[in-house]
Amino acid sequence: MRHKHLSWTAAAALALAAGIVCCAAGGGWKTYGLSVVAGLSVSALVARLRRSRRDPNAPDETQQPAAHEAFTRSLERKIDEQLAGINARILDAQYRRKKRDEIEAVIDDALDEFIAIIRANLDVFTVVVFFPANDGGYRLRRFASRCDFINNEALIHPGVGVIGSFIKDGLKQLKLQEIMSDSITLYYYQRDAGIRSLMASPIVADGIERGTVIVDSTEVRHFTDEDHAFLSRIAQLIGQTVLYAYLYNEHRIKYERLAAMSTIEKDFFNHPTIDLILDRIVEIIPFAIACDRLTVSLRGDGSDTAVIRRVWGVQTEDLLEREICLTDRSLIGLLYAKNLCIYRDFAEGRYEIRYFEEEPRNDDFRSFLAFPFGVDRCKGTILLESYKSNAFTDAHRDMLSRLTTSAGLAIEKIAILEKANTLATQDGLTGLKNHRQFQSQLKDEISRANRYGDMVGLILCDIDFFKKINDNYGHPFGDMVLKGVAAHLKESTREVDVAARYGGEEFALILVKANTQQAVEKAQRIREAIAALAFPHSTGDVRVTMSFGVAVYGEHAKDIDSLIKKADKALYRAKQNGRNRVEVF
Repeated sequence: MRHKHLSWTAAAALALAAGIVCCAAGGGWKTYGLSVVAGLSVSALVARLRRSRRDPNAPDETQQPAAHEAFTRSLERKIDEQLAGINARILDAQYRRKKRDEIEAVIDDALDEFIAIIRANLDVFTVVVFFPANDGGYRLRRFASRCDFINNEALIHPGVGVIGSFIKDGLKQLKLQEIMSDSITLYYYQRDAGIRSLMASPIVADGIERGTVIVDSTEVRHFTDEDHAFLSRIAQLIGQTVLYAYLYNEHRIKYERLAAMSTIEKDFFNHPTIDLILDRIVEIIPFAIACDRLTVSLRGDGSDTAVIRRVWGVQTEDLLEREICLTDRSLIGLLYAKNLCIYRDFAEGRYEIRYFEEEPRNDDFRSFLAFPFGVDRCKGTILLESYKSNAFTDAHRDMLSRLTTSAGLAIEKIAILEKANTLATQDGLTGLKNHRQFQSQLKDEISRANRYGDMVGLILCDIDFFKKINDNYGHPFGDMVLKGVAAHLKESTREVDVAARYGGEEFALILVKANTQQAVEKAQRIREAIAALAFPHSTGDVRVTMSFGVAVYGEHAKDIDSLIKKADKALYRAKQNGRNRVEVF
């Protein structure tokens, strides 16, 4: 029998290969908390293996701090580069399957290295590694042989065949010195190879049987106890390598998913509008959670209504921007009322209304996941539907919980900012721009007019004898009149124009690119319309009139202060000349 001592160069290469299994697919032990455990465990095994096969007095060459530090720095740089590329694609199930396939390929490469070490140190005919199969047996994973008739699909079942008879009560150490039967009974040969002796060692890690490594020979009593001890140590090292490879993959995927979620959450807060956040939700969720239809709704201005703001998937054309009455019996109504997550299969034999009675119905949907979001109460909902039964799990719920929590907080922040901005720029009673915002926008329009050589029309107007309205009908009625006049002023202006409450019963209109004639015509139309308004009161309809003063930047004034003063003088003249009229400076 030819017998070799273990080559330290080969063993060192093996140790490095086994040690970097956990980073070969693109990450590092340190990031995933495995470096200390995996590094020390594998290094200790290799060190023990080496000591058992060399002169015990030889110097220990395993201590290489400088090389270790350089290797660690290299891994850290690689990790940093990869983190920069983490995004929502990592949440996709296809990505997870890809990473699982990659780690299996890494394990195959490591097994090939182990097999090469065995063949370099033991005189064997064939080396085979079996891993557990789904049916309770053990399937051939990797091999190397002097023959070319190995059964690549070999499957050993406990209690069947030569090897199976020895593992029916679990994997164990095995050394057969004289095999008289045909090699086909070993199941990994397609025809007789004349195998006469064999030994096997179970691959065990963390107390779990992960396979077995088998070597054989065509000679009787070929293997010694020392050979078997060596094989046992190799099997132990294989077990550790496989264990840490799978642990690495699991930790890597979890870490990348957490990093991706963190990136998405930050992204929500970087979006300046609710619409952009909703767009991002619809981009991410179908990618991360397989579904066939998705809708996102937000509570409307009233507490009893919601609007479907985004849709994705099948049969959604008639759902977008539809209003939902939350007091009606529906899945969405229940979600808003209870503010809780629901995921299950749809009831069999009857259709469950999702949004409203006349919604487009599809009886092929089998399951759903509905999730609310909002800080104090349910401000919005996400509903996922699938053609598959039991399509949604606790993991999907947890992922959606994180996404909706972040999206909900971002939407709440934007809503608060928009409300604060509204309070800062709008009049609380009429909803028109307030005096401060009027001054700011008039300044902006004049700057724009100077740049392009345009004109800006300014109309100042107020309600005639408004004090008498308050005195005769009370301030609540006076407020109703102010709001009614303001609403008409708002409706009468273009989007580019500005309607503002100047103070008390006085209002202002900024008319972009309007000359004197255009401004006067606008003022006359508004004056006539206001005079025709009727405000209902218990004593009868009440009518009001307004007086208007017009001045135009570029014709009557060259600066903002003089423009306002001249429009104010024109308004004063309208009042002096009988009210309910338009005057130009």
